[in-house]
Amino acid sequence: MSRSVAASFVLALVTGIAVGACKPSAAASMDAGADARAPFDAGMLDGSVTTTSASLDGGAADEGALPAATSDELTLRARHLFEAIVRDNPDLGSDLLFPRDACAAARDATDPVKVWDTKLSSSFRHGVHSLHKRTKGIERAQFVSFEIGRTVTQEAPRKHEWKETLWVVHHARIDFTLDGRDLHFDIAELTSWRGAWYVTRLRGS
Repeated sequence: MSRSVAASFVLALVTGIAVGACKPSAAASMDAGADARAPFDAGMLDGSVTTTSASLDGGAADEGALPAATSDELTLRARHLFEAIVRDNPDLGSDLLFPRDACAAARDATDPVKVWDTKLSSSFRHGVHSLHKRTKGIERAQFVSFEIGRTVTQEAPRKHEWKETLWVVHHARIDFTLDGRDLHFDIAELTSWRGAWYVTRLRGS
């Protein structure tokens, strides 16, 4: 075998090995798929997250965007809810309540607006009044911070529930101080809508 032929053979062999090493194994591909279906840890999220339901279920990115776990806008709306509780005025925190028009568009019900009026809005208002009443001296409380729940999951469309796949997180909290004590309000459930978080259950059942 000539030197030139031998050199060509060696080069082809090395190239083939390198290309084969770069291809992912079937097992690696399966593992990646399993990770994509796992719940998200909200502690790992920040404003740079761009993951959307489009990558998971084919939905439109602008409709199913995973909201950031922290943002000035979200903290401001959480502060509004805190003020609503302090002043016993649910209207002050209405910008954190799941929107009426969103419920009309996404709720699987004969009359979704009625569901919003009698279930979401009514429960929210009752929750604000209840938290105000049970926190003695709440008028002296000072807002500290807002923290979203740790695990974010997706709620698949279900009859009599949501017509769209939405992100859901439980046990968010508003931290505050009152007469030197560190306290907090637990928010039972937040649900995403168009890339933002909203309260769908203020208090646990």
